[in-house]
Amino acid sequence: ETAVDLSPNFALGHYMLAFVNATSGDPRAAIGSSDHSRHLSPFDPLLFGMLGTRAMALIRLGQFEEAADWAVKAAARPNAHVHILAIAAHCLALAGRIDEALAFTAQIHKTLPGYQLNDFFSAFRFSPDAQSLYRQGAQQIGMA
Repeated sequence: ETAVDLSPNFALGHYMLAFVNATSGDPRAAIGSSDHSRHLSPFDPLLFGMLGTRAMALIRLGQFEEAADWAVKAAARPNAHVHILAIAAHCLALAGRIDEALAFTAQIHKTLPGYQLNDFFSAFRFSPDAQSLYRQGAQQIGMA
C-alpha cells in the first residue's frame, strides 16, 4: 500500500495489491486494484496476471461464471504460464463448464504432465475458504 501511496501510477504496485487481496485478503478490493492496474497499463506484459487476479477474487465472491470469463481472457494472453491456465481450469470447473475446463487441464498436462492441485497451491497462498473452492474445482477435472 505504501508503494501506491507514494506512486499512485505504479501499475505493478496496484497489481500486487490485487494479488494479495485476491488470494487471502479482501476480494472486492482485489477487483478494484486489478481494474486500476489494467487502466494504468493496458498493454502490460503481466496483463495475464492482472486478469487472472480478478478471476481469483471473483471465485472467492462466488461469482464463478464471471470468474471463468476473466480467467479465459487471462489464459489467452501472451506469456500466460501454467498457473494461469490452472486458474482458468478451476474457474471453468466451478462454473460448470467442464469441457472447457478439461481442455485447459489437457493443455496444462501437455506442458507439465504431473501438475496437480498441490502444485497450484505451492504457487498461491490462498485463504482456507478459497482453498476449499479450488479443491472442489480440482475434483471435477481430475487435478485433486
